Amino acid sequence: MRTTLYYFTGTGNSLACARAIAKGLGDTDFVPIASLREEKRIRVPTERVGIVCPVYFYTLPVLVREFIPRLDLSGVKYGFLVATMGGFPGLAVEHGEELFKKAGRELHAGFTVRMFANYVAEYNVRGERSVRAMKARMERRVQRIVAAVQAGERRLEKGGPVDRLLSRAVFALLGRKFVETARTRDRRFTVDPSCVHCGTCAYVCPVENVRLVDGTPQWLGHCEQCFACIHFCPVAAIQVQGKRTRMRGRYQHPDVRADDIAGQRGVS
Repeated sequence: MRTTLYYFTGTGNSLACARAIAKGLGDTDFVPIASLREEKRIRVPTERVGIVCPVYFYTLPVLVREFIPRLDLSGVKYGFLVATMGGFPGLAVEHGEELFKKAGRELHAGFTVRMFANYVAEYNVRGERSVRAMKARMERRVQRIVAAVQAGERRLEKGGPVDRLLSRAVFALLGRKFVETARTRDRRFTVDPSCVHCGTCAYVCPVENVRLVDGTPQWLGHCEQCFACIHFCPVAAIQVQGKRTRMRGRYQHPDVRADDIAGQRGVS
């Protein structure tokens, strides 16, 4: 069965995972979600569809939450979601199921994949040994996901009742506010004098939320909180809430380049 695989990524984790899934499934159309953000209705041309994206604050990114209901799934026989995460899956699969219902179809399978935690706004990132372990773990996990999708398994990995209860409480406390304010949370971003005015931040932004003014980035208030601008800055000049992140590391998936992140906009 031919597959359309839609993806969204900021640091490259979800892209690396999506690539591995596409390779395992074969005969797959590979489509960045950001390239379709202006489309009001998107017809899925295949009988199988997959979404690969990160978990943000116990749910799916705002871009993805708005994207799924716009899909025309009338010809789809099997739909699946893969949520990559550094911490907890939260309600990502549960919310994915609800969004598929809004689009008029069932979500048959929802999987979670633990990747490299890199939310630099809250914590430091770890070292190369953790990245190597992540790659090996992802490859094993993807093999199982591909086998399940090819077999048409119905499996929604929502977690146990206690996990779901806790996730709902945390989402109500933090996640819901994040969804409501995500686009304008770029007001917390600042630029150090170490900025070399290279324009990488504007280049990698999947939704063109960064504008250069005299070579210095300004954010435009429609941010997806993917942190691509922060992690791909070659001199780590972009901070969250001023000095808070200055001494913290940065992260890019080792198999993903700036061109790959920028390519989500349809940049050749």
